[in-house]
Amino acid sequence: ILRDFFTKDQIYNLIDSAKKIFEIQFKERNYSGEFKENMIRLFNEDESVFINCGKIIQQGLIELYQISVDTKLIEELKDLGIGFPNLCTRPVLFFNHPKLAKEEVYYKTPVHQDWPSMQSSSDSLVVWVPLVDVNEKNGSILIYPGSHKYGDLSNSVEGGFAKIDGFDSSRFSEIQPTLEVGDIAIFSTFLVHKSGDILDDSIRWSCHFR
Repeated sequence: ILRDFFTKDQIYNLIDSAKKIFEIQFKERNYSGEFKENMIRLFNEDESVFINCGKIIQQGLIELYQISVDTKLIEELKDLGIGFPNLCTRPVLFFNHPKLAKEEVYYKTPVHQDWPSMQSSSDSLVVWVPLVDVNEKNGSILIYPGSHKYGDLSNSVEGGFAKIDGFDSSRFSEIQPTLEVGDIAIFSTFLVHKSGDILDDSIRWSCHFR
């Protein structure tokens, strides 16, 4: 976990750009509520447009790609021993809330590893970047340090997630870090992790690079 790795302005600029994609649709529909309420309303009234907004953010948001190849980040990866850093999957940006998904897996990922679904090099890493302050109330990531040493523990890959049935979490010390805007977490793609519960009814915004 690296504190204050990115500037708050970098993160605010990214999340503001992502929100603007949705706000275009809110304006078209004369929505007048708060952002979260407008998100839920759009999801319920026109799911296809909601999904397309998400696709634009995932596939074409310039700010997302800029931060994923930030010079400081690339140098940090080299310092960690990644001699030739590459993006092995496209950057992803998530906006998670129980009312913005029809199935739990789309806002709260179960215990899983990232490596089996991407099949990259064995020393590949995940860079997890919260775009809002995250803690146990809004479902900060839960990680199991040391679990990466056991390699591929998955039973199957479904919906992009390498599921681990019967994972014995008691063998590890579960950690749910409190992270502020600008902090990042870097971990092995073999590390077992999952989403926490969103208890405060907020949208949990984050982006992930591999």
